[in-house]
Amino acid sequence: MNPFEQHREALDLAQATLPDRSDSEPLFRTPWHARIFALIVALVKNEEIPWKSFQEKLVSTLKQHQSADVQLTAEEIDLQYFECWLLAAEETLLEAGFVETSQVARQIEAIRTSVVQTRADQLTS
Repeated sequence: MNPFEQHREALDLAQATLPDRSDSEPLFRTPWHARIFALIVALVKNEEIPWKSFQEKLVSTLKQHQSADVQLTAEEIDLQYFECWLLAAEETLLEAGFVETSQVARQIEAIRTSVVQTRADQLTS
């Protein structure tokens, strides 16, 4: 299989997991959705991680967060879906040794601090 075929196969596999959308809806609702999607597709394309491994984590995470009792809007479903992508990606990156748990925790805390500071700055402006 040549590199183009590998790329096409990875892209086809990734696109098969995206929720259905009408032609008028954007593929990604927020920039971070596109970034986490692109990160995983790039790692698969570069053979840094196997697609099957990530896909299994994603399916497992989706099952854990699925609730038949709750009626969600399309936007809520989309947000939940990409939250699951994020969790599966984090697990995959940790397992593959790309990041360490302490790095993830520090980054999350840095983002939270930044958000709090930005909100405080906006309120005082």
